[in-house]
Formats: sequence, C-alpha cells, structure tokens
Amino acid sequence: MSTRAKDLIYSFIQSIDLFNFLLKNHHRRVAIISWHIGRKMKLSTEQLNRVVLAASLHDIGALKISERDKLIQIDIENPHPHARLGSYMLESFDPFKPLARIIFYHHWAYSDDGRFHKEIGPVPIEAYVLHLADRVDIAIDQSKPVLLQTMKVREEITKRSKDLFHPEVYKAFMEASKPDRFWLDIDNTSMREVLEKLDPELLSFEMNTSVLSQLAFTISKIIDCRSEFTSAHSYGVSQVAFKIAQLSGKDESTCEKIQIAGLLHDIGKIGISTEILEKEGPLTTEEQKHIQEHAYYTNKILFMPKELNEIAEWASHHHENHQGKGYPDNYTKGEITIEMDILSYADVFTALAERRPYRKGLSLDKIIEVLRREFVYKHGCTVFDLIVEHQDEIYNTCISALKTGHERYDKYVKLADKFEDESR
Repeated sequence: MSTRAKDLIYSFIQSIDLFNFLLKNHHRRVAIISWHIGRKMKLSTEQLNRVVLAASLHDIGALKISERDKLIQIDIENPHPHARLGSYMLESFDPFKPLARIIFYHHWAYSDDGRFHKEIGPVPIEAYVLHLADRVDIAIDQSKPVLLQTMKVREEITKRSKDLFHPEVYKAFMEASKPDRFWLDIDNTSMREVLEKLDPELLSFEMNTSVLSQLAFTISKIIDCRSEFTSAHSYGVSQVAFKIAQLSGKDESTCEKIQIAGLLHDIGKIGISTEILEKEGPLTTEEQKHIQEHAYYTNKILFMPKELNEIAEWASHHHENHQGKGYPDNYTKGEITIEMDILSYADVFTALAERRPYRKGLSLDKIIEVLRREFVYKHGCTVFDLIVEHQDEIYNTCISALKTGHERYDKYVKLADKFEDESR
C-alpha cells in the first residue's frame, strides 16, 4: 500500500470536521481565518502550513457537550485541558509533532508569554494566530449574515486585545478583516480549498503501511481518550485482530491491514455524544439507535481516501452478523468476510477484557464463555475455534496491549496534572 500522505491526511481532516458531533465546521472556519491572518503577517511558508493544519485539528481534544458549551463562550475559564489532550493525541504521528505544541498553547494568553512550560518549550507564534482566529469564529453568530456582524466582532476582539492576544497577531487581524472577502470566505471556502492553498510540497512523501499504521494509531486516540476506561480499546482491538489474522494464516500485508482496521474501527464515534457512549446502565431505544450510527460514520470517514476502501469495508462492518441483523448494512452470512469476523471477535474479546465503570475486566474463562453463549451463533465458529485453540496467546496479547495503552494514557494524565498545578 502506497499513497501520497497529503491526500490521505487531508481526507481525514475534512471528514473529522464534517462528522464531529461537538464542533461541526469549526475547524474549517478557524483554518480559513488563520490563513488570512497568517498571510497578512507574512508568516513563512512553513509557519503558514503549520498554523492552518493545526487549526484544522485544534479542538480534537474537546470530548463532551459540557466542554463544547464552555468553548463556545468568548471568555473561557480554564480552556487548557482539551488543548493538552489534543496535543497528546497528535504527538504520536511524526508529521504532526510540530502541530502538537501549537495546539497545546492555542488558548494561551499573551500576557503569560514568559510563563511557558519548559517541557513543551516557548509559545510559537502560530499558537497565538490560532488563538485569535478561534475567538473570532466564536464571536460570530452563524444564524445571522456575517457582514452585519463585522464591526461587533472586531470590537469584541479589541476589548480583549491588551492581555489576551499577541499584538502583532491582533494588528494583522484588524488589517486582514477590513475587506468583505475575509468574512465571506469563512462561510464559503471548503476545507479542501483552504488546505490546497498551502505549499504543494507539504506532506508530499509516500505513505506506506508502516506510516499509515502510525497515523491510524494517532486517529484512534481521538476516540479512545474520551474515557479512561476505553483509552486503550482500539489499540487492544488492533493487536488482537492482528494476532488472530496471523494465526489464521493470512499473509503479512493482510494482517497489517487488519491491524490498521482495528485501530480505526470506532472512528465513527466522533459523531456520537460522549454522554451516551459513557452512560452507565441500560440505554434507551433512541440511544441504542444513535450509537449504531457510528459504524455508518466510520464507513463515510474511511471511504473518502479511496486507498482505504478495503480497510474501510472491514472496519465499518464489525457490527454485522451472519443472521443479517447487524448494522449498518444488514449484511448476511455470504456477504461477511473472514476479516470482518476477525474484527468483530477482536472487538468483543477486548471489550470483555477491559475494566469498565460497572465491572472489572473478565477472566479468560469468562470471556470464552460469553463468546460461546452470545456470539458464536451470530458470527460462526471459524474464528471462535481459532480463539479457543490459541486462547492463552490471544489473551496475553490483549492484556499486554491494554496495559501498554493505559500506561501511555496515564503518563499523559500525570503530565497534564503537573501543568495544571504549575498554572495555579
């Protein structure tokens, strides 16, 4: 598998912005504003590339409706947790590492410029551009014509310019926002159009399976980090699915693609409320139907890059079953591939092994019992028999993966808590 990184990454960025349950189109709008301000400041090509890409992903760490409700207020109290989480999500993909520091600081007040965190480094100018651009979009009432609000938005930014915004960024915004085009572009420029304005050589390297796996792991954290209990879920599924695929005799390329599908299988949950995903106790019929939508969103997101069609097909159909009563397409036994069944079993196996708010992770014997009683009749014996035959090896793979994933997340939490203490 080989494709241009730029095409794949741009497709993901567009999809995440389009299907994001919390802040739909916000990334696109802030990226456009950032591009205008950066151009007016005469930022270097590299700086402009970084600020637009960072803007297109900056709020991926915002997980809950309560956070969204705070972020859409122009004056925010303690906006940093979601910025820190977003930074953690991106740092595992090498091309995104420069963006991680920008996102970490994207709510940093200019008055605190000298009080940066030593572990992260000084606040980059791109973070200050993103900060102001983000507040401009929040100040716009999208239910009203934007050209009727330009003076009011400029006044709101000016009122906060002394302490909150970098003076050079504020000056550039006031100049860039004089023409109507600045404001009309916010509503009428697509994410693809603004990304295409960047350096044509940006992200022009070939993305092989290894690099794609790194990107998939980074994207999986956008979903898994919504809860400490699922912070290692996709990584666990990917490792279990990879192990089962190997044991089934699949070739190396197919095993790698199944592993990537495991990392991406729940990406569609970006379109689902975290409050529903984390609900303790039984779901209502309406909530169950809403959760089922995530497989459809996974399909829509992953099918945009055509190079991922096979992976998308497997990942988005891990909730189908042989009885034709799964979702999103009601596939029947003849339409469900062995790769889909592998992912289905890996998903449930990992979920049963995980600790949840209402129970401890199940033992291996209990997992096998649940699979035999509740899963075999829906997904057949082929994969189940393989799991039983190699149950110790698969269970150890699962537990090891979950341990690794939780350790990564715990390391981030400790670092975030340290920064929180330093900020007080």
